[in-house]
Amino acid sequence: MTNILKFYMKANDLKNIMTDERYSVADNLYGSIILAVAFNSEFGKPKDISKIARMLILSEITLKNPNLELSKILKKGKRFEREAFEFHSLQTEDAKDAFRFRITDFSLTKLIEEKGDNLSFENLYKEALNLGLFKIIRKEDYEKYKKIFRFYYLNYRLKNKLRSGWDNKHWNVKSDRIERISEHIIGTIALAIAIDSEFDFDIDINKIIEMLAIHEVGEILIEDITPFDGITKEQKKDIEHQAVEDVLECLTNKNYLTDLIFEFDEHQTDESLFSYYCDKMEADIQAKVYQDMGMQNPLNEQQNNVVFKSDRVKQMVENGAQTAFDIWYLWDKSIYEDNIIFSILLEHVKDINLTKFSGMEQRGKQFVLNKNN
Repeated sequence: MTNILKFYMKANDLKNIMTDERYSVADNLYGSIILAVAFNSEFGKPKDISKIARMLILSEITLKNPNLELSKILKKGKRFEREAFEFHSLQTEDAKDAFRFRITDFSLTKLIEEKGDNLSFENLYKEALNLGLFKIIRKEDYEKYKKIFRFYYLNYRLKNKLRSGWDNKHWNVKSDRIERISEHIIGTIALAIAIDSEFDFDIDINKIIEMLAIHEVGEILIEDITPFDGITKEQKKDIEHQAVEDVLECLTNKNYLTDLIFEFDEHQTDESLFSYYCDKMEADIQAKVYQDMGMQNPLNEQQNNVVFKSDRVKQMVENGAQTAFDIWYLWDKSIYEDNIIFSILLEHVKDINLTKFSGMEQRGKQFVLNKNN
């Protein structure tokens, strides 16, 4: 379990390493993976979205941690080192595709950030074409790239949407910059990669990574709804499913991708259940990261926290819960009761200080990469 957390925390660091004043490395990785999903839908390439996602994440982890030897901490570490090297060497088509998605994400992000408020979608797309971000070879390519751009344009919003669990209405985490939805998604994929490496689950990890990459697209059009926001599970499911269909409508491969998300929501298949556990566990770990970094407010300073309107939470405090993570732990513990691996992992998260696995150090309210890492 320790090795899983060592790897995960290197991925978590990517949420705090900024590419500019606004976006993190994790944001860029998310945009790159979304481009891979869209290109696969419209051109059938890349065929293996999961490999592209792994290469992108692994390349950044190894780049930011040059002394990290994945082969010494993960069972599949040698394979991961090869995939990271494959990306850095740019000798294969997969590596070239992954690199192109990263560069395109940077360019599209800059375009939307600078001109998105003043140009219509149509004119933004034309601007992207003028900048050479999409190469029109055949007449039909114009509409295919337009679908790709629309899907990216919608998903760009998740780079600016906060995970509502950390906002001033919920846990009011003490940080100048709290986690975005896009960053959470990168965390779930990294966690899935690590857990699959260490344990012999009979699952299709490629399908899981693809599932996790798009599992939050419904939140493009709706808020990040928590159990404390006065909306039932059934209501949340209905509005999220409608949002998913609206977002995916622009893609040729919309039926497959919609079915993938609906499968995730049902938690009936092995892959969807594993993905669901990774989604919940990543949030639990992030809560502990904030706790260990001193960013969680004491429970006696949570007067405006909607979580404390819950009778169940009030009972937890009466029974001895002392920190924000105590409540996260007690609330989610039962989720994993049918899976011993995730149950033990949650216990390990509870008992260990995660900051010792981080390459980040806090200076004031800002986080910077430790040069000695």
